[in-house]
Amino acid sequence: MSIIDTVMRVVHVLFAGAWTGGTLLMAVLVLPAAREGRLDTGALSWILDRFTRVTLASAGLLFLTGGHLAGTGYTFEALVATGRGHLVLGMLGLWFVLAGLLHFGTRGMQDDLDAGDAETAAATGLPWYRAGGVVSVALLVVAGLL
Repeated sequence: MSIIDTVMRVVHVLFAGAWTGGTLLMAVLVLPAAREGRLDTGALSWILDRFTRVTLASAGLLFLTGGHLAGTGYTFEALVATGRGHLVLGMLGLWFVLAGLLHFGTRGMQDDLDAGDAETAAATGLPWYRAGGVVSVALLVVAGLL
């Protein structure tokens, strides 16, 4: 394995862990706490802003590093005709689903936060982030199978 392949794999795994772990943290701890009134609008806005940055960085880097890893490790035929190839394509599909869920969840929360209502914002985003948490676990399972 070349040094560039090693770097790509390390970056891929680190950002995959940060993104999926952050999603689970938001779904299980942050948004339920905000929904119960334990976080004010300023705190939730701050956390959501930082998580959005992690999401954008992770989505972009995962697309680039995953594309490199798939392009160097698989032929088109191997992607569409083998079990491992199907797992890679499944991971790509789950990546798109997670990105969409987090985008719509965050976008829905932003209007409520702009209105100064952290509890409503958390209630709005929680179903999206919980679904994102399920997709995150699925991504981790697929990664483990690879």
